[in-house]
Amino acid sequence: MISCNGQEKRIVTSIAEEPLQLENFDFNTKLSALLPEKTKSKVYSGYYELKSELLKVDTISDGEFIGSEKPVRIEYRQQSFSSQDILAKFGNEEFNAVNLATTIDGKIMVLNALIDKTDLKQTKDFIETIDKKYGKSAKTKGEFSDKNYDIFTWQLKDRIIRYTTVLDKEENTLKIEIDEENKKIMNGDKNPHYKGYIFIIKKEYKSQIFGKVSSGDFVFLE
Repeated sequence: MISCNGQEKRIVTSIAEEPLQLENFDFNTKLSALLPEKTKSKVYSGYYELKSELLKVDTISDGEFIGSEKPVRIEYRQQSFSSQDILAKFGNEEFNAVNLATTIDGKIMVLNALIDKTDLKQTKDFIETIDKKYGKSAKTKGEFSDKNYDIFTWQLKDRIIRYTTVLDKEENTLKIEIDEENKKIMNGDKNPHYKGYIFIIKKEYKSQIFGKVSSGDFVFLE
């Protein structure tokens, strides 16, 4: 921590070294502080490695006219991660993976983090904690593919906080159990559970985010 004009500010370090602090995040933070050169993958071109997470870089164009598209933002989307890692925090809540999007010149527009496994009680407690700090959330419904989910939104002066809970039935998950004693390989049991997605959107860019950013984990933004 350092002191600046009588106020304490957190020194931002690489997400690979210390969990990204989402609450009160300073949107003036440079992307290079979160994703320094040393986190670029030496194996996969166009990727960053944050502990077990692979973060893919993708430049997004407006797509208005084929052949004359204009780049409008850069997305950093998780391709794989480990539920054992803690890459972000909001208060006491811990998240296992991160995504973000920036303007073409590197200004951070939106941050997203994912809890791989949560439950309704943990979700309720988390939402109540944020409600106490920022006022009662607005609850809406979202839908993607065959998933229907609850969305909780808080409007702050300079940012929008949004939290989404999604039931993962593990329909597309292949689980394998190995019986070493009898040398058998069997299908493992499914374990339906909830995932939690938090989004921190800089209000300045909300018209460029809502209805526009909808790939990877960002599909659960709306």
